[in-house]
Amino acid sequence: MIALLLVAAACSSNQADDPDEPDDPEPLEEPIAVDPGPATPPATAAPEPAPAEEDEPMFDPAGCEFDVPDGLLVDCGWVELPQDRSDPTSGTVRLHVAVVAAETDDPAPDPVVYLEGGPGGDALEAFPLVFEERFSHLLADRDVIFFDQRGTGFSEPSLACQEIRDLELELVQQDLEPLEASELEQAAVEACRARLAADGVHFDAFNSAASAADLADLRRALGYDEWNLYGISYGTRLALTTLRDHPEGIRSVVLDSVYPPDVELFSSTPANFDRALTELFDGCTSDPACAAAFPDLEATFYGLLGSLEADPIEVDIANGLTGERYPNAIYDGERFAAIVFQGLYSEAVVPILPILIDNVSNGSTYELGLLGGSALVQGDLISVGLNLSVQCNEEARFATRAGLDAGIGAFPDLAVFFEEPADDGDIFGLCEIWNAGAADDIENEPVTSDVPILITTGQFDPITPPSWGVQAAQSLPNATFVEFPALGHGSSVAGDCPRDVTLAFLNEPSSEVDLSCV
Repeated sequence: MIALLLVAAACSSNQADDPDEPDDPEPLEEPIAVDPGPATPPATAAPEPAPAEEDEPMFDPAGCEFDVPDGLLVDCGWVELPQDRSDPTSGTVRLHVAVVAAETDDPAPDPVVYLEGGPGGDALEAFPLVFEERFSHLLADRDVIFFDQRGTGFSEPSLACQEIRDLELELVQQDLEPLEASELEQAAVEACRARLAADGVHFDAFNSAASAADLADLRRALGYDEWNLYGISYGTRLALTTLRDHPEGIRSVVLDSVYPPDVELFSSTPANFDRALTELFDGCTSDPACAAAFPDLEATFYGLLGSLEADPIEVDIANGLTGERYPNAIYDGERFAAIVFQGLYSEAVVPILPILIDNVSNGSTYELGLLGGSALVQGDLISVGLNLSVQCNEEARFATRAGLDAGIGAFPDLAVFFEEPADDGDIFGLCEIWNAGAADDIENEPVTSDVPILITTGQFDPITPPSWGVQAAQSLPNATFVEFPALGHGSSVAGDCPRDVTLAFLNEPSSEVDLSCV
């Protein structure tokens, strides 16, 4: 169903802030599903970097397609690149790029380039909403570059699927049988693909390897000898792919909430969610105030999933970005689990989750209305078509229905959130419709690099668990791994200590990182 598709779809850095205003909730970040996977297989040799194009890529200055926040100096423009580097007749893609000037008069020559999550996250549309709080500290010493990856945001062509988004919003106020909802979703995916195909989109040219080649060309187009990659969630997958395929010019890398290529995404999401829930329930039990207020939080949560699935409730919600209101939105067990899943991303929302669970169990929906409206924002900031192209090419290629069923079957209490009504409606069925090709074996193998790397992770992250950071570090000999307690997804931007650690690393990546504040 659509809920499962979006679990696999949104691994961006847009965490929710404390929702204190019912009419204007802050956006919650949506996750992308990834999993701890088997033991790390032996690394294979990375392919040779693609040869440079005969015509060097150029940066074409132009106005910004988004609203620039006051006080920032931002140079925007476009970089035009081949759509399919193996097919000279495939046409081009145009990447929208923004270079934010450092606050110092003497910036370091190596900027930071931010790699958005998703896959499919719209970096530049989200820029005005998140930059000041999450990224402005990076301007102290160097420029910071944001861009919409191929297929996303303002870049052209966009693989956003309005057909799917319209269906999502249509279903907010409906309680359809799973099979009926799944059939509608398949039809929307088919309609989006047909429209994009008629526009000349090569679906197998929108993946991490293609975006890594774009990134290498972008560095040359902007004229930098070196730069620092900064990826959050899926952005870490893109950073690792770039390290493997185009290592030249990379001074250092920050991998926040790492999603390595050698993990199995689909089947592990239930285990990842269960792990984060256990951290939440155990944390409440060990805290005297929480334990006194919510003495049996775990049983309340799982009982609530069952009761909501049998008897959904109606809640009034509003999209915090557009202001569009949805009275009587339906919340069953699946949709309520999705709200908790997303809430575990954010250090601001985690303390609210026990209150949310207890209040809904007692008939109060105030917090659910806030977080439900906040979650609506995420669908406006994701290119589902790009997500499908990446996930179908790189994840479905190495996964099986049997593995997915086993992953769900191991956590029956969460099955309401993950189970699909029929094979045609699961992610593999959708990938058959989308037909984005199949990745080479190397896209399922660990990346090895001697470049200095900082790996950060959060205790409550429900989608990219700390074990993935440990796994990635095994083949990265110059990596520093740090798990931040009490944080979720996108931990490096979630407070003074993570930000200080990140800045210290960027300033001296070859030195030992001071982790005393952790």
